[in-house]
Amino acid sequence: MTLQRTRTYECMCLLDNREVRKGWQPLKDVVAGIFTKHGAKILSSRRWDERRLAYTVKGQHRGTYLLVYFACDTQAVAAIRRDLQFNEAVMRNLLVDCAEVPQGAYEPEAAFDINAIPADDAPPAPVAAASAEAEPVAETPTEA
Repeated sequence: MTLQRTRTYECMCLLDNREVRKGWQPLKDVVAGIFTKHGAKILSSRRWDERRLAYTVKGQHRGTYLLVYFACDTQAVAAIRRDLQFNEAVMRNLLVDCAEVPQGAYEPEAAFDINAIPADDAPPAPVAAASAEAEPVAETPTEA
């Protein structure tokens, strides 16, 4: 006899913008399918933001975040994490236990124009280092 225990979870998924540009709603449905495949009940699923990443992830410098709140049996969490990890569109994910779903999560998702996503062709410019040809600072003579 196995004990079923349902909890509420929050999952932030970083999605590949190349996949997002192909269609937001179909991609969102694919990710939601990962949760429902394992018996999870999705409470809220919405775009959080599209941002430049602090470091390159799978060759990408930008990504779109999907925030999902769901309820499921605690035994299914490992399988959900595994499927998210192996999904090509999900570059990273963070899944944590959540005491309650914030009220803002139930608000309608803001309109999202996938054509407004900046191109990710060039890596960010490197930080300019101090040049060796910089003019030396003149020292002022000190009196002894």
